[in-house]
Formats: sequence, C-alpha cells, structure tokens
Amino acid sequence: MMPQLRPRLPGDRFGPLTDVNPGERPLADREKIAQLEKENIDLMLALTDVYEQLLAIQTGGTP
Repeated sequence: MMPQLRPRLPGDRFGPLTDVNPGERPLADREKIAQLEKENIDLMLALTDVYEQLLAIQTGGTP
C-alpha cells in the first residue's frame, strides 16, 4: 500500500485520501526484504565504526 494523505481544504476540513507519490508502484515483498537487508547492513557497519571509535578513546588512542 502506498502512503496516503488527506489534503487540507478551506474551512479546516480535509479532502479524500490521495497517494503521496502517484505513479510509483508499491514495493514487492522481495524488494522490501532486500531494502531492509541493505539498511540493516549499513546500520551494522555504522555501529561497528562507533564501537571502534569508543574502544580507541577508552584505550587512550584517538579515533
């Protein structure tokens, strides 16, 4: 399902739901899984960098 929003109308009312990104198709489950795996890898690499910097600081070195 694509993200949707309700545009604000005059008089503080809201209109019908409309697609946020019309023309884009929703990702298939396989594509969602691939995207999540990539994001997970990126987060693990960033966490490893932070951990290595923390270790360097705790041992008296510089990051």
